[in-house]
Amino acid sequence: MRFDSPLRAALVLAGLSLVHASGCGSSSTQADGAGGSGGGTASTGGGPGMDAGTSGFGGAVFGCQGDGECGLGQMCSAARVCVPLGGCGANEDCAPGELCSGTQSCIPMGTCAADVDCGMGFLCDTASGTCAPGGGCGAEEFQTEAVAPNMLLVLDRSCSMTNGTPATKWELAVDAINSLTTTFSGQIRFGLTLFPDTENPNCDQGAPAVFVGPGNEMAIQAILTAALVRADPNFPKGPCITNITSAMTQASMEPAFNDATRPNYAVLITDGKQFGCMQNGGDAMTTQVIGNMLSVGVSTYVVGFGSGVDPAQLNIFADAGGVPRNDPTTRYYQADDAVTLQMALDTIATTSIGCTLALGEAPPNGDELFVFFEDQPLSRDPSHMEGWDFDPSTNQVTFYGMACDALKSGMVADVDVVFGCNVPTPM
Repeated sequence: MRFDSPLRAALVLAGLSLVHASGCGSSSTQADGAGGSGGGTASTGGGPGMDAGTSGFGGAVFGCQGDGECGLGQMCSAARVCVPLGGCGANEDCAPGELCSGTQSCIPMGTCAADVDCGMGFLCDTASGTCAPGGGCGAEEFQTEAVAPNMLLVLDRSCSMTNGTPATKWELAVDAINSLTTTFSGQIRFGLTLFPDTENPNCDQGAPAVFVGPGNEMAIQAILTAALVRADPNFPKGPCITNITSAMTQASMEPAFNDATRPNYAVLITDGKQFGCMQNGGDAMTTQVIGNMLSVGVSTYVVGFGSGVDPAQLNIFADAGGVPRNDPTTRYYQADDAVTLQMALDTIATTSIGCTLALGEAPPNGDELFVFFEDQPLSRDPSHMEGWDFDPSTNQVTFYGMACDALKSGMVADVDVVFGCNVPTPM
């Protein structure tokens, strides 16, 4: 409990509340202003209905036992003080789920109607009915938005993808990607390219089927669902080559990957070894292209689907891509059926999101930022091992270590980024 004067402290400790006289320009106060954050206390009202058996200060009435002891238009509240009819002097005067505001009115729990309803360092935003940093510390909370990563799906549609029973590998891949883009809709900016595509000559790649960007989920699903029909141009019926090098070269030219303000990823999904088109440089050139992408901030996940892949070479690709699995034997993601393919794609998507927030505006001084998880302070770590850090060049806060894990897992529902004062904001 906080006291802003010795007089108020003495009155509260004596079981009394301080109220200014109810008259023109009068106002009411609370003994302890924390209502906006869920801890409201009794407000008291004064009035002219004092009698010889009551005592008061500045016109306040203390110790009423019933409404008859209060003045016209007043009632005796649960706090044994006179308040306006329909008002309140204590939380007990309000309905369940409500608090007694400093305005002597009942308000929903967790809201505010006056500054006195908020804790120290907070002011009431009466337009929204919420407490915000301000007052004594002059803090400002920043609006934040999760930064969705760019992700280009580089999908093998070579002839071997039609193998498999009762469902073909192509059918399983289409189902898995449709599920992926549904589950992570709005959280990832997806794009899609198919290899080999339908361009001539066969070893070259034209434009991606869908360039990376927001809101592409339905477009990708429509293309892939249509390609389940053999008559569709994208059905894997030829050319029967596996041109991984030209596919990754095409991926490296994705325009969205030039955006350094968000994470950038390619996801290579193949069911076999590189076959045909060796004039493009083969596996060595693929490794070089993937490594070059990593050097400019584009990581590559590698998924091998089925038993026809080359594990040793996919391990090399995965290491070059910068995001290999933590497994000394299988550095890429191996999938052998519908379940393991879906698990691999969901794991990749989950790993790629959730640790960067863009601020709605730039702070005057990044050194005066404070971050809170569930109203608990989180340490800043310029070494990027544990906690958070701010990048003024992108105006983003990024989380690391267990803080990042907690954010990705959904364990944290309330994140506050505050400037100028080391206090969180109410949920």
